Amino acid sequence: MSETIYHEHDVHLTTPELITAHGYIPETHHIWTEDGYCLEIHRIVSPDKLNSSSVDCDDRDNFTNSDTISGTPEANAFLNKTLYPPVIINHGLLSSSADWVLLGPQKALAYILSDNGFDVWLANVRGNTYSKRHKEYTVKDKEFWNFSWHEIGCYDLPAMIDYILQHTGHKDLYYIGYSQGTSAFYVMGSERSEYNSKIRVMISLAPIAFLSNQRSPLLKLIVHFNSIMEWGSTYWNIHQWFPRNTLQARALGSFIRNAPGAITKSFCNCWFHLIAGFGSNQLDKSMLPLIFKHFPAGASAKQIIHYSQTILSGSFRKFDYGAMKNLKIYGSTQPPKYNLEKIEVPVFIFYSENDFLTNVLDVQKLARRLPKIEAIKKIEYSKFNHIDYLWGRDANILLYNQIVKILKRM
Repeated sequence: MSETIYHEHDVHLTTPELITAHGYIPETHHIWTEDGYCLEIHRIVSPDKLNSSSVDCDDRDNFTNSDTISGTPEANAFLNKTLYPPVIINHGLLSSSADWVLLGPQKALAYILSDNGFDVWLANVRGNTYSKRHKEYTVKDKEFWNFSWHEIGCYDLPAMIDYILQHTGHKDLYYIGYSQGTSAFYVMGSERSEYNSKIRVMISLAPIAFLSNQRSPLLKLIVHFNSIMEWGSTYWNIHQWFPRNTLQARALGSFIRNAPGAITKSFCNCWFHLIAGFGSNQLDKSMLPLIFKHFPAGASAKQIIHYSQTILSGSFRKFDYGAMKNLKIYGSTQPPKYNLEKIEVPVFIFYSENDFLTNVLDVQKLARRLPKIEAIKKIEYSKFNHIDYLWGRDANILLYNQIVKILKRM
């Protein structure tokens, strides 16, 4: 079993700064959605792919394959990079692009893909640490937070896909989604089916669509307070959960970094494992200060309420506003179900037995609805849980290497 090594000063670095510290070249791109959100996504450039100086991101937006400056070192560096197949990696609820680089070189999924010849783009969806801008609203406005993973699937993912394909000159790309990153993809495939042709293959890590059989004690408790969460969102003006850099987030991070090891271990068991699954030895406790600098990264209350509704209803369907408002919005007193049969993308599913959120029965139910399931793969380590997909010390051996093989084959 291998240990993850990181430097103490890494705790204070952003995702692009971590990428630089790890010996890779980061790019920061800003993408505007149809409904006015600005998404910050991070691209990883391996030094092996870049034979000359990096082109400034703002300048690169003006480059095309027929640009008159082709032939300069900067233009050649850019054009060469478009030869590498692009892949989007999309994070889960309350997370960010940092998830995919924290393990460091040769361990983190983003670097493994980059080292294997892929053009890696790390998503940040609306409302998280890096994507808190809107054309009209600020994060203090309740209108800013009026979204769930439905809007992420309908607007954020299409905007990212269009931008990356236009930027690289490719006609399609690979998509890797984890947890909420799978939910959003299934929404897009159902509601914006024209984007199916732009995805070469989709990797579903710990997929979240049906949640009837989830086993998390914490979520089972929270679901019972679903109506209170909805009421609080409306009347107490609580529209976001666990935003980064707030007093509570800083206090949490300080506690994790400074508390004795025994206390942090207990905290980890009571927080992560209540949600993710008990018994795994994959999380290196020494990484907790680094993890809690980046997690939680914020989300809307509506995202969490929508998942609570999914657990209670047993269906993968749109947000339930109540019978009267549903009738006005959907033309029915019940929210419509997402039509998963429209997803004409080859899908590989990875699940684990000890993941409290993705029960095998729910995975099988999802697989029966997807027309192009290529394979359903169980992680070999029986204690592998929901967070091990991100920070498992052996995730490269148990999971990431398989992903590379699939993408190279498809």
